[in-house]
Amino acid sequence: MILSRVKISSLLIVVFLIISYLVAQQSKLFKTADFAVFDRQSRYLAAQLEVDDDIVVIAIDDHSLKQMNTVAGRWVWPRTVHGQVIEALQPFALSAIVFDILFAEQDIYRPDADTYFNEVLANSTGIYFATLEQNLVAGGGILLKDLPKELGLIKTPLANEIAKGNFILPLAINRQYWQLGSINFNASFDGVGRSYDVYRNLSGWHLPSLPAKLISALALPLPERPRILLQWRGAAEQPYPTLSYVDVYRAVINNEQAFLQQLSGKIVLIGATASGLYDVRSTPLSDNLPGVYILATAIDNLKNEQYLIPLSDLSQAVIGVIVITLTCAVFILVSGYVRQVGYTLLLMATISLILTKISTELLMQQQLLFVGAILLVMLISFLTFSFFYGYLEYRRRQQALAMFGRFLDPQVVYKLLEEGALSPEKLNKKQTLTVLFSDIRNFTQLAENSDAEDVVKLLNQYFNQQVAIIFQHEGTLDKFIGDCVMAFWGAPRQSEVAQDAVAAINAALAMEQELLRFRQSLPAGLKSFDIGIGIHTGECIVGMIGADLRLDYTVIGDTVNLASRIEGLTKNNARILVSEQTKKLTSHAFDFSYQGEHQVKGRQSKVQLYQPRRRDK
Repeated sequence: MILSRVKISSLLIVVFLIISYLVAQQSKLFKTADFAVFDRQSRYLAAQLEVDDDIVVIAIDDHSLKQMNTVAGRWVWPRTVHGQVIEALQPFALSAIVFDILFAEQDIYRPDADTYFNEVLANSTGIYFATLEQNLVAGGGILLKDLPKELGLIKTPLANEIAKGNFILPLAINRQYWQLGSINFNASFDGVGRSYDVYRNLSGWHLPSLPAKLISALALPLPERPRILLQWRGAAEQPYPTLSYVDVYRAVINNEQAFLQQLSGKIVLIGATASGLYDVRSTPLSDNLPGVYILATAIDNLKNEQYLIPLSDLSQAVIGVIVITLTCAVFILVSGYVRQVGYTLLLMATISLILTKISTELLMQQQLLFVGAILLVMLISFLTFSFFYGYLEYRRRQQALAMFGRFLDPQVVYKLLEEGALSPEKLNKKQTLTVLFSDIRNFTQLAENSDAEDVVKLLNQYFNQQVAIIFQHEGTLDKFIGDCVMAFWGAPRQSEVAQDAVAAINAALAMEQELLRFRQSLPAGLKSFDIGIGIHTGECIVGMIGADLRLDYTVIGDTVNLASRIEGLTKNNARILVSEQTKKLTSHAFDFSYQGEHQVKGRQSKVQLYQPRRRDK
């Protein structure tokens, strides 16, 4: 099978699109598309996914900052406040108290508060604190091997002995009470956090994250990967059960055991949600989610093993290649630009719905299939082929208009193009047509008695009017033969044979009326200007006929010859004559006067001719 140049070009474009997608699969453009769809799905699903009720947030919110001002002063509060809360909650056997606060400096103005805080820690269990890894600056940092062992760095066989690190450590807390983990925010290139550390790999030294430190202490399994993709859960603004810090503190001061009892056995996170403390981050759940809720999500995911597991890049690549191939196959296999675009849009909508549905269901099952890049490359494939085939369609239309605009009304050409009626297999055929010849009578004498310029001007005026009438009656202009006009009905625009014959006669009658009007504008010497019109209906061969350098859309056959002979018989009979075949097809629409039998050249039998008239209303 020999492929056309268009199909070969199309296949090359498909290969180019596939290679480009595979190479650029991890590019920012495609990852942005992946993240856009994933974030939308995450927000949709989060509201349907229940959070772990054993995780409770004690929020240092705007209400607490205002109400605590009279008790503890402005933020930062003395650590006595936190000590009182920890001490009061010890009888309720909390699973853990996790501070999303950096106790980075000792309180030099209130040293007694730090002393009390550490005394409380000495008599408490399950208290966890945060540390933060900072970027190294030139010449800065401390050798990791020299950092306090209480930091919890794990040395692996790949550990670099001279590696350095820079950390914000809880220096206000005595080292023996350190149970530390990192709380670094992991943002993608777009500034949105979608993952959380299990551990941070520092040149072969592993620093557990705060959620991982807690989960490990609870003797629960941890994934062996350094980072997890979070499955977001709960409401966008306040995903986890939350108590205002000031309400908890008042319950502690007032010894409200019933209020504090609700925290029994819980994992309690203490962190800032107040707008003035600026501890908010951009996440799929919210553009301004307090960090303590990100920490709670990570703990929830690890505790219940609900983090997302991404499918392999190979799976996404295979799906992307299939989608590109299907999108492009429609353009290659379907004919007609409008159908190509329509079917492809329908296919794209179907694929988009299916992929979105599948990926959403997979997210419910904690499996992540990024589909944004797949949908984007499908759109790119559609646009590429739309432009390519659109250009081909434009060029085809221009070529068809240049060729068929000589024979048909341009609007008819465009309509036939949309219907696919101008394809070679539909143009060349044998069928029944109605053929019309219109000739100027005594043209030779007229030409000899007039200037050449006047004759050409006269012919152009006449032909313009007659061609307009032919087009108006949906006929096809075949050619000009000197002073003769040839037209036919039934191709390439098809209708019923009788309807074509009626249109031809209507055109002839209109041409006659236009002739009479045209003669009124001529000089006295040309008042005798007249025409004869012959019409016959019969089987013809129609198609693109000619040489390689010049093709015309024309008809040939005995029907054409007879129509020409009938026109020649109009000189001594009537201005318009039609054959008996045409008369039978149109007798329901016109009246006819019989003009006798006539012998025509090339035929043994005589031909019966009729003059048509519009039927009186």
